[in-house]
Amino acid sequence: MMCSREKPEQRKFHPNAALMQGFLKEEQHRIIYEQAERYPSEENIQKLTDAFLQFYTEIQLTNYLTTTLDYYARNYSKQAAVQQGREMAILDQPVSEDQETSKKEMLVAKEEKTVYSWEQAIHDPSLLAAIQDLPCKQKQYLELHFLHQLNHTEIGEKLDISQQAVSKSIQSALVKLRSALSKGDSP
Repeated sequence: MMCSREKPEQRKFHPNAALMQGFLKEEQHRIIYEQAERYPSEENIQKLTDAFLQFYTEIQLTNYLTTTLDYYARNYSKQAAVQQGREMAILDQPVSEDQETSKKEMLVAKEEKTVYSWEQAIHDPSLLAAIQDLPCKQKQYLELHFLHQLNHTEIGEKLDISQQAVSKSIQSALVKLRSALSKGDSP
């Protein structure tokens, strides 16, 4: 008879049941297992043991690598956050006691003053000529995207147009450039 504290009959699974299920998911392992069950010879049992040990070793290695990578990723994230916090604190400080400008503001100002031209960036004369032949807007979008490293959304915001319009214009310009360069290659 059942005591009042006992729960109704529950299936108790072996702690390694999930491991066995994972092992038996592979058809090759199922075949080896079935042969060892049907014909329990020493050779079949040894095949099963070897297959299971290989599977178990792979599981252990995978678990170890996953745990290790997780640990290093978390540790890296923590260190990066600490480092970034330190850098931000240093950059926010004034350059000197008599100046109010921070190091961060000076860096941003320098970045904005850096201007690249197509002539500095491109050394292929035929490509440079093809770019110069583009309409002004397409040339401007390409310059902002490739020389100033702005994405399509940033270009759209800067010029007060949609990101889709920027994307279409850049794609059209690239098609024109490919066409112009391929015509230049033919005799």
